[in-house]
Amino acid sequence: MNLVFRKLKRKDVYQFSKWGKHEDPRFFQYNFPYEDAPEFDAWYFSKQHLLFKKVYGLFLDDYPLGFITLKQIRWLKRTAELGIAIDPNHLSEGFGAELLTQFLTYVFSRYPITKMTLRVAHFNVRAQKSYSKVGFHVVEDLLEPFEEQGFKDEIMARYPSQFQVVEGILYTLFFRMEIRKEDFFGTR
Repeated sequence: MNLVFRKLKRKDVYQFSKWGKHEDPRFFQYNFPYEDAPEFDAWYFSKQHLLFKKVYGLFLDDYPLGFITLKQIRWLKRTAELGIAIDPNHLSEGFGAELLTQFLTYVFSRYPITKMTLRVAHFNVRAQKSYSKVGFHVVEDLLEPFEEQGFKDEIMARYPSQFQVVEGILYTLFFRMEIRKEDFFGTR
């Protein structure tokens, strides 16, 4: 198996159309919804900002298994946030932890970032395990609007104990997790 971690290129995004689809409405926002070149290009360019946003991928040979976005970069505070997505066809195969490990090694070695944060829904136990495996720990519980508002009725019907609707907006609990550079390299 030839796993490669690198910056995501524009041509890589076209392969996301081959990704599987989540059946659970809580994860619909991770389904890659675009189908043609202009949409792929718009998505790619929305992820590129020289100073404040960068996107990387984990590839099996030349196939993108997942991508990770470095965002909310605060150069003076030396912090950033990450977002991650894995092809649903390859969940629970260890690629999330591998992508995180390679990404954190790369970012902490090349940029003056000393703390990385992320948000993960309480119900997303699989993702929490990947994050904990590489050294992230919970620092805060947050009740926030859920990213996917379009399937509110279906989500509430299937998972009423995990969500609430306040003034027409779907909310759920999230963990804010973080890892510090010295802790990450200290566990290696």
